[in-house]
Parts: sequence; structure tokens; C-alpha cells
Amino acid sequence: MNILKEAEQIISNYDKTIDLVSGLPFSQKKQIRTIEFYNNSKYLNGQTDELDRDKPFFQILNAICDVENAAKDLDTKDINITSDDSNHYLESWLLSKDIQVWMKESNFAKTLNDIRDMHTRYGSLLVKKVVKDGKLTLELPEWKNTITDQVDIIQGAIVETHWMTAMGIAKMTEWDKKEIRKILKKVKGSNKRIPVYEIRGEFPKSFIKELEKEKTTDEDEITFSYQLYYIAGLPAESGNEDQFTAFVPLYWEDDTERVYKYLARKPKAGRSFGVGVMEEGEEAQVWTNDAILKQHRAMEYTTKVIGQSASKKLKGRNLVTETDDGSILEHEDGKPITSLNLLPAGGLTQYNNLIVQWYNQLEKTTSAYSAQRGETPPSGTPFRLQATVLNQSSSVFKTLQQELGIFITKIIEDWIMPHLASRLNREHILAYEFSPEELKEIDNKFSAKHANKMAVEMILSGKILTQEDYDDWFNVADEFIKTTKGQRFINIPKNFYKNLKAKVTVNITGEQRNKAATLESLNNILMVYASNPNLPQDPVASQLLAKIIELSGAGISPVSITAAINEKSKMMQQQLGMQQQNIPQPKRTSLGNRVEPAIA
Repeated sequence: MNILKEAEQIISNYDKTIDLVSGLPFSQKKQIRTIEFYNNSKYLNGQTDELDRDKPFFQILNAICDVENAAKDLDTKDINITSDDSNHYLESWLLSKDIQVWMKESNFAKTLNDIRDMHTRYGSLLVKKVVKDGKLTLELPEWKNTITDQVDIIQGAIVETHWMTAMGIAKMTEWDKKEIRKILKKVKGSNKRIPVYEIRGEFPKSFIKELEKEKTTDEDEITFSYQLYYIAGLPAESGNEDQFTAFVPLYWEDDTERVYKYLARKPKAGRSFGVGVMEEGEEAQVWTNDAILKQHRAMEYTTKVIGQSASKKLKGRNLVTETDDGSILEHEDGKPITSLNLLPAGGLTQYNNLIVQWYNQLEKTTSAYSAQRGETPPSGTPFRLQATVLNQSSSVFKTLQQELGIFITKIIEDWIMPHLASRLNREHILAYEFSPEELKEIDNKFSAKHANKMAVEMILSGKILTQEDYDDWFNVADEFIKTTKGQRFINIPKNFYKNLKAKVTVNITGEQRNKAATLESLNNILMVYASNPNLPQDPVASQLLAKIIELSGAGISPVSITAAINEKSKMMQQQLGMQQQNIPQPKRTSLGNRVEPAIA
């Protein structure tokens, strides 16, 4: 079959080495193998030396990966829905909350963490869209089980190997049942798994027609479409990726959906696979291990107790097995026993110097300096120097984080939003834990709506409406809704989001990650305001305060702070005016966002 020959050719090309330029070879398969070994702190050439002694592996890369992961962390709360149309602010705000609910239900936070870690370690991120039983999930195919075009991953054919059990294959109701029975006979009585190759890519139309047992034409040989195949291989031990044994197609589909998105961490010319921390630090890991091995062997030798003497009486004797505390050995005159110094020239510290040099090189390559890792700097290090180093390394991670944020934005806009459109446009209840500021806004609107409804009913019944009645209704509704604590249940009408032109934004400012710095900034702002409560009345001082808040990184908007200060000043002026006029102050002095009922 043509598709089987094509699959064999794809595998063959993947096994080959490509030249980025003349004399600079690269193998994606070998690079992924190296990453897998280093991830697990294992040597590529075995864990024992030529004398069958264990080789210690001095792991230095995993910690660097953790540093980068922390520096470019993205949380589900960083993902928001906005709209350029101010008339649809409410819709975009509530849609953000609906999306947050879906993220919690689908454990999207873990998906974000896995995306970030794969981007860091491998330098290449392949995300797959999977819809099963109407539920959308995002999968990250393991690179060790994935075969791609080494020059162009996303445009070339992609082959995933799924190691399936007989039971798993039997449950695939859409696959060719006749061929499934043949496979199950081969695996009967064995604990082996069946490799199933999922192949997606652009192939000639003739491939599909051949499987459909349709007549092909010359035009079909040059007409390409995006196709999907599931091809079973011979039963084998799971993880045996060195042998491609595809022999029977189980399922095929023409003009199928493109379900992959790809991002390279640091692209390199001539290859599609990006450069991750593991590849950046490969040289440092290799030579650090080399120094550790030599140090370990030197320690073995130097700790041995060896004596030397020219006395023939001591020839062939053993100090370790033949002597004990208090033993007296006889030797010839002038030929005493002396210890043999096995220390290498320069001592063992030379190995430590090598290890430190390679680790310094790794820091520069990955921008994971000690300041970024939170380590205490050496005594006498200037604060400004430490801050400069931290800012420099942070700027590198910020760029990587920004690229990752753009990639996630595309996933949400292209896959998640369209999938959720039908679900969210139905009438539903939005249950969400809102922030204190959001609760204040929601509760005011709910209480005002309830009070307005009661006021209209009273007016229509011919009764006289008083401010005290209105305030009582408002207070009753306000107390009632607060019984749900921080959670609110909002009824979203059908097609509420229909006319919204939503735009996804990912916040990468890092305001939510350094809580200690955020609290310090908030405390400083509070002290500035407490020392001068009349700050809003001074235009110059208020402008400076707004700028301080903006640059503080405290995660609050200068506009919201200014609005709150102005609201307080207005309330104080109203109270002062009432006291001067000797007018009793009502239970509630301001209706806030409430709408007064129209009284004819």
C-alpha cells in the first residue's frame, strides 16, 4: 500500500542526520534521546565504567529548568477576555469568568504547567487538540513517541506512536473490525502492546482512494489533501521505538482537521526543533560529570592506605589485614615504613574549580544567575550590581514568557473559544468566586434592582414611597446576597455573548507571582497616603501618587485608587454639608450605582 511505503519513508528520513550547514550535522532523534537521559540523570553510554564501577551523575540542568519555569510562570488568572467596544464591557467581563470556570473544570492550570515545562526542557512545544464525547482537551505528545519532519515540523507529516493494549484497540468502534480481529489474534496470550501509528499530513488523494478500493487517476497522484491514518504495527515491548512495524491500516480520514500547534523556544536556522535548557547546558553537564568522575576516582585512590619500605623483611606484607592497634613491625636498619602520597598535583580542589567554571558557563548560557535563583550574594556585592544582574536575566525570561503567552492566546482563540461558543451561548448559571471589588459592584447592582422592583410595585399600588423604605429593601437584598460569602450565582441569558467580539489577553507582568514584593509596594503606598490624607486635593501630589502606583507593580490600577479616593472625599463633603445644614443623616447617604425609580 502507498501509505505504508510513505510511512516507512517518513521514519527513514527521521532516522537520518541533516546538515544545518556544511560540516554541522543535527539529529532530532538523537537530541531527544539525550534530553530524556539527562532528564533522568543517566549517562548515554551506560551507568558503569570499563571496570564495572558505578558512575555518579552530577545533575545540574533540572534545577536550571525549575528556575526558568518559575520565571515565566503563567496562571489561569492571567488569561482575560476583553473587548474594544466599551458597550460590551459587561459581556467580556462575564465571559472571562465563564472561561475561568471551564479552565477549572478541565484542569487547564496543569496543562499550562506542562506546556511551560516542555517548552523549557525540550525547546519545542507541540500541542494537540482532542475532542472526545463533546469534551475538548489539550494533549502534549511525548517527543520520544513523535516523528516529524526535521526541517519543518508543523508543515510536514507528524507520526505519533500509541502503545495500546488489546482491550484498548477492541474499544475503538470506528476502526476496521476485521483488521482488529487479526491484530488481537497476534497478541493473544502475550503481555506485549500493539504500536498504533497515528499519521497526519498532506498526501496524494490516491492514498485514500486505494484504501477505499476506488479507481485512481493521474490527477489523484498530484492532488494533495490533509489526511489522517491509524496504522497498527506488530506486537512489541512498549517503548521499542527503533523498529517500525506498520502493517495494516485501521482507520483513515480525508480532509481532516489540523489539530497541532507548534512553538520553538529558540529557533535555529536549518532545523525546526528549538533549543531548550537541556541542549543549552549539554556541554556543561558532560564536562561537569567528567570532573566529578575524575574527582571520584581520585578520592578512591587517595583514601587508600599504602605503605612503602626498602626492607626485605616487609616484602609482601599487608598493613590493613596484618596489623591492629599497637602492632610492632620489624624492619631493617635505615629502611622504615613510610606512607605513599597519592594526591594528584594541585590537590582535589582543581576538580572543584573545573565544576565551578562549567556552572558559571551554564549560568551565562541560560541566564539563570544566582540572583535569579534567589541565592545570597557573596559578602560585599553591591546591591545595584545584584539588581542589574537580576533585571538582565529577567528580561530574557520575559521575552520567552511573552512568546509563550502569544502561543497560548492563539490556542484559546482558535480552539477553546469556538468550542465553548455553543455551550456558553445557551442560558446557564455562572457560579464564581469573585474578588472583593467585584463583589461590591455585583451586590450594589443586585440590591438596587431588588429595591427598584419593590419601589415600582409600591408606587403602582398607590402607596407613598419613602427613602427609608427604599433603603430597607436595599439593605435586606444586600444582606441576603452576602450569605453566599464570596461566591455569586449569575443567570446568563441565551445568546448573551452572541454580539461580543472578544479578544484574549494574557497578563505577563508578573504582578501575581512575587507576593512579598507586592505586599511591600502596597504597604509603601498605604504609608504615603496615611501620611497625607488630603493628597487628592493637591493636583501635583495626586499625579505623583498615580505614577508611583503604576510603577510599583502592586497589581492595582491608579484609576481605581484615584476613584476610591475621590469617592471618599465626596462622601466626606456630603456629610460635612449635612452637618452644617443641621439635617439628620439618613440610613444610607448615597445610592451608588442604583437607579432611582421614575415617579410620575
